Amino acid sequence: MSKRVFLNLEQRIEILRQYEKGKSARRLAELFYFRRTQINKIITEKDLSLKEYEDFKFRGVKRIRHEKYVNINEAVLEWYKTVRAKKILVSGSMIQHKAKELADSLGIENFSSSNGWMDRFRIRNNITFRSLSDEAAYLDPGLCLAEASSTSFGWM
Repeated sequence: MSKRVFLNLEQRIEILRQYEKGKSARRLAELFYFRRTQINKIITEKDLSLKEYEDFKFRGVKRIRHEKYVNINEAVLEWYKTVRAKKILVSGSMIQHKAKELADSLGIENFSSSNGWMDRFRIRNNITFRSLSDEAAYLDPGLCLAEASSTSFGWM
């Protein structure tokens, strides 16, 4: 059995273009070295691929992975922006703590603010942790956590 290969968005769009020009799924499978079932699936999911292509959001991505906890991620990001706007230093453990707190308040039971979740959240939102100037070094981290957890939102 051969290794399963996923097509990226540009390849799927090219297959759809060729199909629109009149090429059969069998012929496209031969041209692109994929199975006919994969080609047929691309053709049936045409609208989804075209919408992705228009949005340019998923260029170069082989598969779409839908976020599981969108509400938590958005809430944590909003909290993070609010706290950083107040010039408060935020660590990864603070973000994880706040994420768990928000999950509990939103009634989401199976959420775990693991290191893996933290890494994906940080990468997805382009968050970096750097050391700041000497002035920031004198800030009490306990004060930051207390200030950060007192920040509230209308949806809590």
